[in-house]
Amino acid sequence: MNLEKLNPQQLLAVRHSQGPLMVVAGAGSGKTRVITCRIANLIKEERVSPDSILAITFTNKAAGEMKERVRNMLDLRGASPWISTFHSFCLRILRMHISELGFSNDFAIYDSQDQLTLIKQCMKVAGISADAFPPKTLLGHISSFKNDFLMPEDLRPDEMPFGNQLKAAGLYPVYQAALKKNNALDFDDLLIFAGRLFQEYPSLRARYNEKFQHILVDEFQDTNAVQYKLVRLLSQSHNNICVVGDDDQSIYRWRGANIENILKFESDYPGTTVIKLEENYRSTQNILNAAGSVVKENRNRKDKTLWTQNETGAPVLCYRARDETDESEFVCEKIQELNRDDGFSFNDMAVLYRTNAQSRVLEDVLRRNGLPYQVIGGLRFYERKEIKDVLAYMRVVLNPNDSVSLKRIINVPVRGIGKTSLEKVEEYCQEKGVTLLEGLRDNGQTRLTAPAAGKKIAQFLQIIDDLGAIFRQGDPLELLTEVIDRSGYGEMLKKENTRESKGRVENLNELFSAVEQSIENGEGSLQEFLDSAALVADLDNLDDERGVLPLMTLHTCKGLEFSSVFVVGMENGLLPHASSMSDPEEYEEERRLCYVGFTRARKKLFITHARQRRIYGNIFNYQPSDFLLSIPDEVMIRESSGFSSETAPRFGGRFHGGSRDAAPSYQKPRDDAYSIGTKDGAYSIGTKVLHAKFGSGIVLNLSGGEENLSLEVFFKAPHGKKKLSVSHANLIVL
Repeated sequence: MNLEKLNPQQLLAVRHSQGPLMVVAGAGSGKTRVITCRIANLIKEERVSPDSILAITFTNKAAGEMKERVRNMLDLRGASPWISTFHSFCLRILRMHISELGFSNDFAIYDSQDQLTLIKQCMKVAGISADAFPPKTLLGHISSFKNDFLMPEDLRPDEMPFGNQLKAAGLYPVYQAALKKNNALDFDDLLIFAGRLFQEYPSLRARYNEKFQHILVDEFQDTNAVQYKLVRLLSQSHNNICVVGDDDQSIYRWRGANIENILKFESDYPGTTVIKLEENYRSTQNILNAAGSVVKENRNRKDKTLWTQNETGAPVLCYRARDETDESEFVCEKIQELNRDDGFSFNDMAVLYRTNAQSRVLEDVLRRNGLPYQVIGGLRFYERKEIKDVLAYMRVVLNPNDSVSLKRIINVPVRGIGKTSLEKVEEYCQEKGVTLLEGLRDNGQTRLTAPAAGKKIAQFLQIIDDLGAIFRQGDPLELLTEVIDRSGYGEMLKKENTRESKGRVENLNELFSAVEQSIENGEGSLQEFLDSAALVADLDNLDDERGVLPLMTLHTCKGLEFSSVFVVGMENGLLPHASSMSDPEEYEEERRLCYVGFTRARKKLFITHARQRRIYGNIFNYQPSDFLLSIPDEVMIRESSGFSSETAPRFGGRFHGGSRDAAPSYQKPRDDAYSIGTKDGAYSIGTKVLHAKFGSGIVLNLSGGEENLSLEVFFKAPHGKKKLSVSHANLIVL
């Protein structure tokens, strides 16, 4: 074991042997090396038995790498440390002791699909409508209860507002009873049941406190309430616990991670030794200064300043684009330059964005320029389920003989047309030699299916006929709006109300922009648009010796690093995301998300934002992200596409003339050109508003005066454009 390469702070963390230790490890500061060296030092120098060490991390990959490093440092021929994920550790404990909780040791583990099947059965027993309360949403709330270490008896339904959460609270005991009847656990149960064992059985807790004399937890900022409870119970008798993490990289609040766990650790473990790892081995100093200046604005954090012995490096380049297409073309040009002039392979660069919907324009531009790319942690835009579903509706309207598309959508959203009924209709079609749609229209469908199914089919056919009438009016954008509305697809996603469904709505909104751009590019017909989408979706994965450029969200990039990184869409509403603007805790997490993205870069960091973007088929002006105000001029160069320094908006620094092709200069509008003041405040084009019925929307146009002001507002699918009187609509400005 060679400790000579450790810096002084790392060495202190490795040699600390007794009592609670918190290692605050900044991005790129070598925390994995510290953890593995600490395990090796405990075994070799402190003579700690290997199997009395428990090291927990979050992914199987990280656990595997940790095991391999320890194995390379020591000659372990007998017992070895327990190195695993939280879930694997808890599973191992439960296989031995779950009989104490009334299960047999051969219990099954239900995956997400099994859970969905079971929750639907429970809802049926409880008389809960799946149309009114989406099963996935109820499962999400039950998972949140478990992440907070709450069993059914711990809930307080009388304190919950009416809605999905309250309904989930009532269904929770029914769901747990069904799991127990099946001798099954879901993934959340693995954690909460292990926690219950240690909490409810003191002798078992004492046994494992005695067994694990040293506990190490990696990525501690990502722990939730039940994981923190587990760690506290396991270390109760000796407090020999070492947690390693970075509060500045806590970006998973939406899935239960609680930043308070790392912030309150010192008060929960009196006498904690705190060691900060602030020397960064990854990035240039300019990149670290830019990242640090953004995250230091957060109030809820431990103070730290990253520094490096690496070079100062090139300044961060911030580019203000005309629109999302210009932004993507800039990124594409820079990537080609870095590949050609600096020798960076495509897979050593990355493009990061806040939402999956942002990948669509990037994909279009990269594909046009022949650059190989891969969407990491997601699908290419036209391969996403919601896009394929909605396009399938449009294909059926255009080509009624398209039976493949028809089969895809006939029961999406679920409308009670079962597999058996459809198979019988298909048999009829084969006998008569007619298409599936013709078979559905024939009397065959009432003869071959139950009357209720025949009624559902008739209702579906009416939707297709109505959409056909709209299609014949010749407006693809209007057809797209009506498909999402009349099919019930938009309403389905709205009711689901999960993080996933909100992302799918964003993708559908981006589809509006894709259709409008197709029209502007001279591909005005629906057929031309569907043809171009089909060609995109049918592209084979590229095998390119230059490497493949990764595109991913900021949440996906954590733990990765690249020579060059592009963070796109640095605008208020995207980063920080609009959903965070009214919640201080979520807003601070957006800063941390920005910090994580910046610190993925080793040598070069590029930031882009657009003056205007096309959203829902309409163009809106956007303000540069407030986060850019924090970055000092000395570490960042600002460029723009054809704007003069006098007309470009100022946000903490000067814009320099762009070097790309000249664009028409931006003439700043009069302050009163796009806004009208009222006693309730000022509305302007682009203002985000909230309506009690239609949800959130964006102001497209204004008419009338202060006393009789009317707004044209575009609301998310399925509502679309609405004209509202300010005096009656009771809008809330977001």
